[in-house]
Amino acid sequence: MVGDEIFLRDGALLDSAMKSMFEFSYDIDDRLKQLELERPVSPLSRILNAYLAVLSSEYSPSRSALEEVHSIRETFTSISIPERAHLDVIEAWGSGEFNRAQRLLDALLIQFPKDILALFVGHQLDFFLGDAQSLRDRVGSAVTEFDRSDPMYGYLLGMFAFGLEECGWYERALEVGHEALDRAATDVWALHAVVHSHEMRAEFYDGLDLLKNYESGWTGSNFFKPHNYWHKCLYLLEIGDIEGILGIYDSMINPPGAGIVALTLLDASAILWRLFLDSVDVGDRFEKLCSAWEECLDEPFYVFNDCHAIMAFVGAGRFDLADKQVDILRNSIATSDLRRSNAVMTSAIGLPVAEAIVAFGRGDHRQVIEKLYPIRKEFYRFGGSHAQRDVFHRTLVESAICLPDLSLAANLVDQRIALKEGSPYNWFAKRRILMKLGDPNQALLAGSMGDSFVR
Repeated sequence: MVGDEIFLRDGALLDSAMKSMFEFSYDIDDRLKQLELERPVSPLSRILNAYLAVLSSEYSPSRSALEEVHSIRETFTSISIPERAHLDVIEAWGSGEFNRAQRLLDALLIQFPKDILALFVGHQLDFFLGDAQSLRDRVGSAVTEFDRSDPMYGYLLGMFAFGLEECGWYERALEVGHEALDRAATDVWALHAVVHSHEMRAEFYDGLDLLKNYESGWTGSNFFKPHNYWHKCLYLLEIGDIEGILGIYDSMINPPGAGIVALTLLDASAILWRLFLDSVDVGDRFEKLCSAWEECLDEPFYVFNDCHAIMAFVGAGRFDLADKQVDILRNSIATSDLRRSNAVMTSAIGLPVAEAIVAFGRGDHRQVIEKLYPIRKEFYRFGGSHAQRDVFHRTLVESAICLPDLSLAANLVDQRIALKEGSPYNWFAKRRILMKLGDPNQALLAGSMGDSFVR
């Protein structure tokens, strides 16, 4: 077992490839080509490439990963025990059986707890499934297994920090995340964990300072840069810097000539929809984003993506496309094998969220509440982070504020204030409710509280 376990750690070039994966570096393709040249009789570089395909969260690349798995099994006569386990994981993941892939990774890590690749891809899959406890504990169990001098140890800390944050351990997440950044300022996932922690604690200026202090580390040649810029936009949204948000959107999140990548388009939709909820004029940005999503969408594979595509369609006023995509989701539930995780995610959460987004665009706020309110505590079931899923909570709040009876809106906003008192958005929402209720004095106080958190 020991010989099999170290197959992922027995060469400097492999460590270099894994470092590129952890840092989401543009040079990952070059690293994998070098690895293939160094180890022509090993399927490892091709396994890593197949993982990159399923990590896209898109249908076509995931189907290509399945073909790669078949080719690897046909080509290589000698495949180690952990390599075979990884092929099984990719096959389950690429087939849409995310939960089975997760269970296979659990089993692999029980047998080989220091399999750094399994830890990395497992962490990402836990994120796609919204499984906060696994995000924390999968890596947490490994942190004690690794020597602190191991070159990969800091990256484990970065993942552990994100799991801690998603489980609400914000102070510990900040501590662990900063230790990871002290080891590697280019650890964009560790930075992302600390950014999330500041977001959840309504420490917007601390978050902006963090991004500025580590700017040289996270704004370089990495695929994760647009997402961390998206987090910067969340901070700017709270403090009301709309011009700053649009500037970042145009230059970093969805610039002209940007590739058609679902995970980046998702960020673009997520920030534009928040602006849409705030009645901000975003010019023709929705129309351009709508065209990109039209090109990107394929067979339903990860409904979190579909819901963000529908945001773009609604924002652009293309209800024909939005309705069509909702129908596709409905049909996918009826025709999919329920072993496929996306069918379950779509039925329980994705479809009602998609229907609510369309209803909001049409001004049918009662339907928004009918669709979102019963599942508001279960949004995690279709993936993403707390920060990402907050857009659906905001959509619910905004619809509740539009109803004649404001009791639900007041209840929802008071809950938000109790959890995140330092959020200007929450206080300004309360101000709007109080103004509609005819209580200008209390509205003024609520507005003053919101203003107090903006420098």
